[in-house]
Amino acid sequence: MNAPVAVVGPGSVGLALAARLALHGHPVTLCGRSNSPVVPAIELTEQSTRRSVDVGWGGEPHDVGPVPWVVVTTKLHQTGSAGVWLERLVDRDTLVVAAQNGVDHRERLAPWVPAHRVAPALVYFNAERRGRGQVEVRHSGPDLAVDDDDPGRRARLLLGPAGLQVEIATDFTTAAWRKLMVNAVANPVTALTCRRVDVFREPAVRALTRTMLSEVAAVGRAEGASLPDGAVDDVLAWLDARPTGAGSSMLDDRLAGRPLEYDGLLGAVVRRAGQHGLGVPACEAALALVSALDVTTFTGSSIRESQCRQ
Repeated sequence: MNAPVAVVGPGSVGLALAARLALHGHPVTLCGRSNSPVVPAIELTEQSTRRSVDVGWGGEPHDVGPVPWVVVTTKLHQTGSAGVWLERLVDRDTLVVAAQNGVDHRERLAPWVPAHRVAPALVYFNAERRGRGQVEVRHSGPDLAVDDDDPGRRARLLLGPAGLQVEIATDFTTAAWRKLMVNAVANPVTALTCRRVDVFREPAVRALTRTMLSEVAAVGRAEGASLPDGAVDDVLAWLDARPTGAGSSMLDDRLAGRPLEYDGLLGAVVRRAGQHGLGVPACEAALALVSALDVTTFTGSSIRESQCRQ
């Protein structure tokens, strides 16, 4: 039997990774909330193939103890709630895979885990929840990227054999900022328009997207990332290549009435731009709009995409 793994954050990415690890023989415990429905099994759909696998469930931190591996998949604004789980799950031998968005994974988890035991991981696959314990995953290229260091290589040994394509990023700063270019722009644009990737074919939206991506790239370069002028075209080409019907996590959250992850993505870009004295007016405008979305209006009930656009 493979080593036990705890997955903190039973959202779409958490369900996808937990299912893959459980299918590979790891005893997996999903760590949720006491008021969340128990998820005793995960139904994973990939390329029209549907598989189900049993998992454990922890509704409260006192339900769990230290494990060799922890995978954190919460949204950035939920990191504090993940911390109460990490206090119970982490001991001197635990490695934590931070499969979250953003560019400061180790700093974010520093209150609970030493930096040398955190493996930042960039998630590239598209995952959408279809119901309680149900997730559909679309693959196109590498599934994850990890840093070219000891924690990253150890994380690859965990995730790779589980059927995930994990690449080693020799320049993780650049890889993280390339991913942030996507997340900081595609997420708010899809959430604001309630459209999926097809929205980026609209000429006006594409022009705005290009401007925002250029602003994010400028901030990334100021932060030490290697982002040539062609990086903007690379991201647009990546968006164009997304599978038909692919959305974004922020769009999913808006439709489900959940809080949006804008502050840790687009907000981080705007704050760092200010630190470097850079102007990012398009990003600032988009941030103002997405932060004004009244998500509390939808809390507790989902809405249809057509309603969202009315």
